[in-house]
Amino acid sequence: MNGNYGGGSNSRPDYIRSFLKKPPLILKDFHQEDILEFLNMGKKREFYEGQAVSEASSYMKFSYLIVDGKIGIWKNNIQLVTYGSRTFLGETFLFGKNFQSVRLVSANKSTLLRFSRSATLKFFRKKPEKLFNIFTRNIIRTQQNKLGQLTTQMYRFKKRLLDNPPPR
Repeated sequence: MNGNYGGGSNSRPDYIRSFLKKPPLILKDFHQEDILEFLNMGKKREFYEGQAVSEASSYMKFSYLIVDGKIGIWKNNIQLVTYGSRTFLGETFLFGKNFQSVRLVSANKSTLLRFSRSATLKFFRKKPEKLFNIFTRNIIRTQQNKLGQLTTQMYRFKKRLLDNPPPR
C-alpha cells in the first residue's frame, strides 16, 4: 500500500506526523517536503512475530524503515542484533546489486516501510545532488551507529565470557 499523505496533516497516519516532527536519522536534514515525498515512496508492510522480512542470499532490492516493532538480524541461525522503530535497514541497497548476507526477521508484530532500489534512485535523480549527498552522509551515520551497537554488544559478550570462563 503506497500512501500519498501530501494533503492536510490530519489525513496523515501518526507515524508520518511523528517522522515529520522528528525524522529518522536516514532523513535527518531533509526538508519536510522531501521527507514526506520519500516516506510516500515506501510501501507499508506488516509482519507477525517470526515472519521473515527478507532472506539471506537474495539481491538487495529493498531497504526498510521500521515504523513500529522490532526486526532481528540473523546469520546462520544466530540472532546478531535487534533494531526498533526509526531504524533504516538495508541502507547500502543503492550502491550496487549486492547479495544480502543476513536474514531479517520480525521479532514481534512489526510495521515497516519498504523502499525499492529503483524508486529510490528515481527519487534522487529528480532532486538536487545536495539531497543525495545528505542521504549518503546519513547512511554513513546510520552505519556508524550500528557498528557502535555491535561493538558494545561484542564487548559485553566478551566480558561475560572472561568473567565466567567455561569449565575445563
